[in-house]
Amino acid sequence: LGLNLGLGVKPRHIPEENRLTNYVADTFALVGTIVLWMFWPSFNGSLLFDDASVQQRVVVNTYIAICASCVTAMVTSHLVHGGKLNILEVQNATLAGGVSIGMSCSYQMEPWVPCLIGGLAGILSSVGYGHISGCMENLGVMDSAGATQLHGIPGVFGALAAAIVVVATTNNQYFAADTVWTEMDDNTNGKQFGMIIASILCTLAISFITGILNGLLIRVPICEKVDRKMLIDEGPYFEKEEESTVVKVSSA
Repeated sequence: LGLNLGLGVKPRHIPEENRLTNYVADTFALVGTIVLWMFWPSFNGSLLFDDASVQQRVVVNTYIAICASCVTAMVTSHLVHGGKLNILEVQNATLAGGVSIGMSCSYQMEPWVPCLIGGLAGILSSVGYGHISGCMENLGVMDSAGATQLHGIPGVFGALAAAIVVVATTNNQYFAADTVWTEMDDNTNGKQFGMIIASILCTLAISFITGILNGLLIRVPICEKVDRKMLIDEGPYFEKEEESTVVKVSSA
C-alpha cells in the first residue's frame, strides 16, 4: 500500500489487457504453488536449526495449517464464484495457512489450533481475492501481485492469532522443549502478548513508511521512464524473434 501511494499508479492507468493472464500461464504458475506448498516449512523453521524437537513441531504445525487453508480456500472460492474455482485463488489462497502460522508454528499446540488458524486464513485470503481486491482498485490501490491478499491479510491475522495463543498457553508451551517462561523470569503471558502486538504495529509502520519512500525513489528520473500504459507489460524488456513470413504456394 505504501509503495503504491509512493508510485502514484492507479488501476485506471494500466490497460485491462496488461493485467489479465491466460490459461497457459496460469497452469504453469500452479507448479510454483506446488513447490511453495511442499517447502513452506523450511521458510518457517529456517532459523530454528539448532533444536530438532522445535523443527519437528514447525513442520507438523505448518503442514496442518497449509492443508486446512487448501480445503477452506477451495470451498470459499467455489461459493464466492458461483460454483466455480478461481485460478488466482487456487494459486495463492491455498498457501495462506503457511503465512498465518509463521509466528506461532514453533509453539506446542493441539492439532486443532493450527488447523483453525490455517483454515480461517484460507477463507480470508480467498474472500480477499474475490471481493477486497476489487474494492481496493475502486479506491485507486493497484496490487498486481496480490501481496495484500496472500501475505498482508493472512500475515496480520496470523500475528493476532499468535498473540491469542500466547495468552491461552501454559508456561512450557513455547519454543524449545526445555524453555520455561515463569513469573520470576519476567516473561509472563501478558508481556508476550504485548510484545507481539507491538511487533505488529512496528512492522506495519516500517513497511508503510519504507514503501512510500521506495515509491518516491523509483519516481526519480534516473532511468528511462516507462509509459504508464506499458506498466506490467514485459514485452519491451525481452528480445523477440522476428515474425517469419509464410508464403503459400498454390499447386497448379
